[in-house]
Parts: sequence; structure tokens; C-alpha cells
Amino acid sequence: MRIKILLTAILVSLSVYLQAQTYLMNAASNNTTVTTCSGNLYDDGGAAGNYAVGQVFVITFTPATPGTSVKLDFTQWSCDDGASLEVFDGPNTASPSFGAFSNGFVTPIGLQIMASATNLTGQLTLRWTAGTVASPGFAATITCHVPCQTIYARIDSLTCVPPMVDNYIDICAGTPITFSAYGIYPQNNVIYPQSDGTSLIIWNFGNGVSDTGSTVTYTYPFVSGYDFSVTIIDSMGCGTANYEAARVRISDNPILGINFVPDMCMGDTANFITGTSAVSTIVINTVNGGASGELNLADTTYLPDGSGASYTSSLTYSVFPAGMTLANVSDLLGVCMNMEHSYLGDLRLSIICPNGQSVILKNYPGGNGTFLGEPIDNDAVTGPCVGYDYCFSSTPTYGTMVAEANSHTYTYTDCAGTTYTSHLYLPAGSYASENPLSGLLGCPLNGTWQISIVDNLASDNGYIFSWGLSLNPALIPGGWSYSVPIDSVTWTGPNIHVTSDSTAQIIPDSTGSGTYTYNATVWDAFGCSYDTTINVQVVASPNVNLGNDTVLCGNGLIYNLDAGPGDHFLWSTTATSQTIPVTTTGFYSVEVENYNAASTLTCADGDTVYVKVLALPSADLGADFCTNVPVTLDAGNVGFNYLWNTGAADTNQTLYVAQSGTYTVTVFEEMGYNCESVSDINVTYLPIPDISVGPDSTICRHHTININVTDTYGYLINYDYTYFWYPFARTDPYLTVSWLDPKVYPVIVEVTGCPGDVVSDTMMLTVEPCDLTIPNIITPNGDGKNDKFYIPNVEYYPNSTMIIYNRWGRKVFESTNYQGDWDGENCADGVYFWVFTINFGDRGNGTEYKQQNGNITILR
Repeated sequence: MRIKILLTAILVSLSVYLQAQTYLMNAASNNTTVTTCSGNLYDDGGAAGNYAVGQVFVITFTPATPGTSVKLDFTQWSCDDGASLEVFDGPNTASPSFGAFSNGFVTPIGLQIMASATNLTGQLTLRWTAGTVASPGFAATITCHVPCQTIYARIDSLTCVPPMVDNYIDICAGTPITFSAYGIYPQNNVIYPQSDGTSLIIWNFGNGVSDTGSTVTYTYPFVSGYDFSVTIIDSMGCGTANYEAARVRISDNPILGINFVPDMCMGDTANFITGTSAVSTIVINTVNGGASGELNLADTTYLPDGSGASYTSSLTYSVFPAGMTLANVSDLLGVCMNMEHSYLGDLRLSIICPNGQSVILKNYPGGNGTFLGEPIDNDAVTGPCVGYDYCFSSTPTYGTMVAEANSHTYTYTDCAGTTYTSHLYLPAGSYASENPLSGLLGCPLNGTWQISIVDNLASDNGYIFSWGLSLNPALIPGGWSYSVPIDSVTWTGPNIHVTSDSTAQIIPDSTGSGTYTYNATVWDAFGCSYDTTINVQVVASPNVNLGNDTVLCGNGLIYNLDAGPGDHFLWSTTATSQTIPVTTTGFYSVEVENYNAASTLTCADGDTVYVKVLALPSADLGADFCTNVPVTLDAGNVGFNYLWNTGAADTNQTLYVAQSGTYTVTVFEEMGYNCESVSDINVTYLPIPDISVGPDSTICRHHTININVTDTYGYLINYDYTYFWYPFARTDPYLTVSWLDPKVYPVIVEVTGCPGDVVSDTMMLTVEPCDLTIPNIITPNGDGKNDKFYIPNVEYYPNSTMIIYNRWGRKVFESTNYQGDWDGENCADGVYFWVFTINFGDRGNGTEYKQQNGNITILR
């Protein structure tokens, strides 16, 4: 995203109009002084010709208006690498030098070249040294102005991210760069104050995009080389005296392709080679890039509301060789523009080349209310807002603008303060044109190119802040190139061993056929990494293992030798199946082969085993069961040997069992040859119990009672039995209940042992209310009637606390286990207040208390 900044610099200047003159730096003007405040300056080739090689000329310009300084504004710089133009701040070449401009980083276009404030003569002296190749040369406009103080712009190479080294910033594609710069003001306060805070620091990223600020961040949308520069304009509108520029080199993916890796057998070895050879596993190439010479960008075009209104913006190019045309569509990297508009569906965009050929970039209708950039969507408010960079390319990131419409939303606040939530917009990037860009093949590169915009619907407006052609750098004069070497390759994947920076070896040694995936990361000299994947089809080498020489158990059954999985088998018995039956003693061997899908690869293995065949018993003690009487287990298999898990002495075919447990028998003809047959059974021995839940009981309703099931000897019944309590539907071996409603409950328990073995017992549980009725008067006169503050049933609430207070709140009595025995003691007749904290006992969640209060009257 780039915000288009429209600046109108009002310069306080003094100039005298004279008839415009043309001045040439040639033999006639060499070592002369010209007094003027207007005119055009050229090399010796003039406005249209090339300069002559090998010439050196000096000329001095003196302001025609006293008190002003000569200023040069260069409009053309197209010189060969050996040419230079040095500017001196004074009347001759002994004056201080502003520096020499050349065809490398240093170009005078866009610079403030003016006699400095300390140069009281206002004169400038130029020394032109032609190179070895005749070229179009330079052109500049001569004016006079009130002198500016000198400004030098400096790129802060160390604080740029990544840092700038030797005038280059090297990055990976899509990586943002943080640019940092500052100004040097050697004449600060000679006439007026200067500082970074009062100046405008302007960045030109070399692709038609600019930004302002001492620190800015930008991401280049295309892989290329770029010449970026920084200039400064101070508060008086004066600019930098130097050209501070550097270059960005962007890496790209060097991987050209992956060659097929032949299928391989498990355990074999394959080598991966990364190189430029066409037979390498990963074919790479050194990335080459470059920057084009500078092409002009068209300035802002306002797109006001209109119904069928047509707007055009023109660019004229003259830097290309005469007659040069667009011969290959790949040389047109894109038609790029920075714009904002509040209704994509309005627009029809076309590009028209100098000979009239045209291509529709975006047709009408289509796109609906999708935003371009961040516009002001209010017809009552005009003015530019935020433009996005859009390019129409033959290799776009997105489809056409219409196809991409309605796919992206954003929330932003426009320049008029209106916030749009979840609004449709087109992101910055490259798009396919609706007509192929190949329609521009054969267009002359020199001449006037036009963008045509037709606004087909009323309402909604916008701006194209700038636009231009993005061409192959090699086509544009003044370009430069670079290459990005490969640094190393790293690998990941199963069973891979790196043997050098460019080679790796794999030895798949796990089992199983399938696709083995290996990831390679190619690192270049810029530190950029590029990943690719290589898939290798591995055919599992048969892993034939017939086992050790062994004893097989026959007894009339069929036993199989298994060679394991494979595609083809050949046994010593001539069988060709994966398994063969073995019924006799002898040596057995097999050869197994696996093939790849095309049957062009064979992977083989084999094995031999000696087999002895013995009889195999079949032990089966049956299913697990439950019994209430002792039983006898039978292992069967008459004539074999037996070993029970109950002890070494138990070697009979049968075993007497009178307790619960798991019983295992091993039946064998000859121990130690894996011809044993093992069976186990779980026997649950549960005699029918004679149970009791105890005598009938009576409890208060707030009490808890625990009821246990015991046998006739008073012992608790064990947990192997199952229980069910009526009417409480509990299944524990015991019953705990409390806070039952007052009535008589028949409590019944059923105890189940083995299936069908059920016994029960019953007790009667009487639940009484045991309510408390607290009196409000006592007459402690010794007549035995109502002499004490007795609360009926208080004995069923042990550890309840009673506190009694007189009418003045003084405590006269306290008991933590009140039993209704307070007789007023020595207290006078009258009304007393009591607080009774009643202990209802443990209900399973801690002791429950309830507090009551009231009054009691003593009347003797």
C-alpha cells in the first residue's frame, strides 16, 4: 500500500525573464563565462544529437540578477559509463565541488543543483568529460533563484533492514525493506534554520512508487533490481545538492526442475545431486536480475463521476532506439498503476500504444461495488485518499479484476473519517488483463502511450495517481544486472545422509513399499531459501525369515510355512504360493521376488529352515463359570503330560477346585518345542450365604443409620456377591440412610452369588419425627411443674448449644450440650432471650446445624 502525497511547493524565487537561449558545452563555449537567468543547456550534440567522444569542456554561469544564484534542473541524463559532469560552487574549477555525476548511481535528474548560500557570486562552473561511446547526453534548464542552503541526503546503511552493504540491499522476494535516511545541513542558520524535523525526506523506490519519512518500509512486488534514491526538501523548498542512491537486488527461485529418480529396492543406495547439469536430480541455475533504465510515470488523473465519461492519461517515451517495437510479450512485465476508486463495476480500462493498438485491461460491466485501494465513497466529499499498486501482467498473481471481485474484505477509515467495515476490495498485486497483452506486440516503444478510462455509471469517483509500463530491464537504456549464486543445499527425509553442499545419499532401510518423500532447501548467497520435494518409489526388498530350525506341531493338522509378502515365490517343493503346508520332517527353502509397478525392477531374498513335526494337543477347560459347590476341572487329551498353575505336584489330567481363581493347564507331548497347548479358566466359587441385616430399629428422622449385611457368624459378606436394597435401590454391601420421612420402612436386602443364587433378609425401620417444641415460660417455684426450661426431644439432638441473654444483652447462661435443665438459676422474674443452635447430626456432608431464637419468661 502506498499513500499518494500531493505536494505543492511554493518556492519564493526571483527570476528575470529573458529570451530563452540555448547553450552548448563545446569547443566554442569552452572556458567561457555566460551571464544569464534563463535558457537550456546541452552537451555538444545539442537537443537531438549524440555527443562526441573524448571531449573535455568547462563553462561558468553567472546570474544575470544580482543577489540570486544560478540553478540547473536536469531533464535528461543518458550517458555512457565513462562520461561525467562535475559541478563546482563558484567561478572556476578551483571552487568547492558538488561532486561528479556519472551513469552509475549518481544522476543529476531530480536534484537541487544551485550555487550555495555561502557562494556570494551565485556562479556555477561545470566540467564535462565525454566518455568513449556517443550517447544522447544531458539537458538542463537554467534559472536564477534566491540562494538555498546546502542539503546533503544520506542513506543510513546500518539502520536499514536488512543493512545496506557497498550500496546494495540484498533481499528475498516478498521481503519488506526498512529504508532509513538523514540529512546533513552544513549551512544551517546561515539564512534560515534546517533540520530533518522541518524537512521532507522523499524516497523513490525506483519503480514509480515513492514515500516520505526518515524511516519507511516497502515491499517490492516483482523480482528485479531497483535503483532507489532519497532526496530532501527543506522548509524553503530547497532540495539536496547530492544524489544519494543505492540499489536493491532481489533473489528469485533458482530451481528449474526435478528429474525423475528411478525406483529402487529397500536397502539400495541412491544419490541426489543439485547442479546446473540437465541430468542433476535438482536442476538449478544462478538467478540473474537487473534494473531497467528509468521510465517516466504519468502523474495524477482525476476520475470524477460520469455516465459514459472517458478520461485519458498519456506518457511519451523517447529513450528507446529508433524503430524499436515490443517483440515479445514476456518483455512487458506489466501495465502498472497506483489508483483508488469506489466502484469497480463502473470502469472500463484500456491501454493504447503509439500506433493505435489497444488492449482492454478491465472490461465493463463487472466487479460491482468492490473498492480499488482505499477511496472516499462519498460524492459530497472530493479529494484523493489511498491508492494501491495494481499491475496487469501476463503472469499474474490473481485472475482478472472481475474474477477476483467479491473475494476480499477489509475494515478501514478513509481520508474523510468514515469507517468501512468488512467492505469488498481488490488487494494490491498483479492481475490478468481481460484481453491478452499479446495484443500489444508490434507496438513502437517510443511515442505516446495512453491509458483510457471510461466511467460508465453516475456516482463514484477516484484517482489514478500514477501509471507506467514495466518492461524487461534489458530493453531500457541505463540498466544494470546482477546474479545470485547458490550457497548450499540442505536435506530432510528418511535415511538421508548429506555428503557435500550439493549432494546427498539415501539408503532406505525400513520395511514396506511406497513413496518416500525428501525435502530439499536451496540456499542462495542472499540467505534466501527455496524448498522442493523429491518423491522416490521404493520397492520393499522381501524380508524372508522362515525362522529358526524348529519343531512343528502336527497331530493330523496342516501347518504352514510363511515366506512373508512378495510378488513371486518359489519353494524347494516347487510351490509358488506365499505359504506352504508342512506335514513331514525335512529342510524347506524359498526364494521371494518383489517388482515395481512397471515390472522393470526386481528385489529378491530367500531363506531355509529345518522342521521337525510333533503331535499338538488341544487343551480346552471351557468357559469361565460360577459355582456354589466344589468342582473338578478336566484338561482332556488323554495320554499327554499336564502341568497346572496350582503347583508342580499337580500333573494329573483333572484338578479339584474349591475356591475362586484362575486355573491354567499346559498340555504337552514334549516340553520345549512350542508344541504345548495352554488353556485357562476363571472359576468363581460363591457358596450360598445365610445372611442377616440385624434386628428392627427405631430412629429419629434427622438421624443417620448404617445397616450391614452379615452372615450367621456376624461377619460382613464379601464383595464378590451383588446386593440390592429395597425400597432404596442401592447396590452397596451396606446401606446408609438419613432424613427419612417419619413412618415404618420394611428394609429388604437381596444378596446374589452365582446366577440364580439369591437370598434375602428384612428388618423393620421405624422413623420418628422427634420434633422440638420450645416453651416460652417456666415457673421455677419448686412445685415440680414447669420448673425447668425443658425442650421435649432435646435428648435426640446432643451437642446442641443454648445461650440465654437478659434484656440488656448480657449472657446469663450457656451450654454446648443442652439437655433442658436450666431452671432460671438466680435470675429475676422477667423476659429473657435465647439462641438455640440445634445439632441435626452428620448427613454425609458434615455436621448440619440450624439456629433458632426466641424468648422465655421466668414467673415464680
